Amino acid sequence: MRVLRLIGPYPFNPRLIFIFLTSFYFSRFIPVVLSEPPGVARAPIYLSIFIAAAIPSGAYAIGAYLLERYRSWSSDGLLHYLLEVTGLQVIFLTLLPFSKHLLQRFVPSSQDLILPLNPLLFLTSLSFALFSFALSHGSERRISDRLHKADKLVQKLEMDSRKLVLSDEALRRQTSQFLHDKVQSELMVIAMELKGAQGQASIESDAAISRAIDRLESTRTIDIRNLVQILTPNFEDAKLTSSIHLLQRQYADSLSLSVSIDPEVDSMTENQQLGLFRIMEQCLLNALVHGPAKKVTISIAKNSQRELLMSIEDDGPGVNLSGVKLGVGTAVIDSWLNILNGKSEIITSPGRGYRFTAHFPI
Repeated sequence: MRVLRLIGPYPFNPRLIFIFLTSFYFSRFIPVVLSEPPGVARAPIYLSIFIAAAIPSGAYAIGAYLLERYRSWSSDGLLHYLLEVTGLQVIFLTLLPFSKHLLQRFVPSSQDLILPLNPLLFLTSLSFALFSFALSHGSERRISDRLHKADKLVQKLEMDSRKLVLSDEALRRQTSQFLHDKVQSELMVIAMELKGAQGQASIESDAAISRAIDRLESTRTIDIRNLVQILTPNFEDAKLTSSIHLLQRQYADSLSLSVSIDPEVDSMTENQQLGLFRIMEQCLLNALVHGPAKKVTISIAKNSQRELLMSIEDDGPGVNLSGVKLGVGTAVIDSWLNILNGKSEIITSPGRGYRFTAHFPI
């Protein structure tokens, strides 16, 4: 297997092929040039030999380029590779008579150096071509193999990032369902039991029970409902702007939030709105936990390139990015950026706050 691997396949480099074949062909006729007097008289001979060399070499290089770009079969098979090199060699040798005619017309003294076309020449030139490709294209194949492995790793990373997003959303749905079904029903039962206890104690106790019931009802009908909407936003019933305002109220006690949103974001797809919401949510959490920040400014608007620009800036102490360890929150942000084909930029340094910007195609 290793011996066969040495034979091929190798990627074709049209430029390198053209330069090598032209140089090799040209070098055979150097004695003809040297036999002429030095000076301007050699220029037509140089030009004639170069053109004669460039015709078959150029056809070979063009064929290699077309194969690299448009082949519909696998480029990893040795048999396909041997057939490709054989086909290119046939093209090269087919055009040699044109070069021969050109040389005989303009450089008659080159007749003795022109090789006759026969099966032996074909086999020899084919073997030489295979050896030349192995010698000159080996490093390219190694680079190509590494790039292929890198592509596989990138694809795996993208799949893993999507799995991370799906797992995160699944966990949120489970938590939301638990809050909606279990916690709300438990709060309702507790409120009903408290109502049943009213009138059986002192006035002060009844008043305390009434306040507790009101608090439970407020928690059940408002707080939990809002939390469920944040955990699993429904962008068909409540648009992105509404969900962001809920998020803003959730952080109102801890952060001073300033929000500016282009109304057109509500016309984006549900997946795009969810991605923007999750990125914003994670940035706010980072600002609160890792900052800690006191003021956060959020802006979502279209830029001059008709992209959606999200900017989240806080007044926290800032960080040195070179020393920051990436966590799950950063992985979630990067995953959503990948899903939405977005690009991000972070500007921060110790004592200068933290600014996160992302561009998304509309």
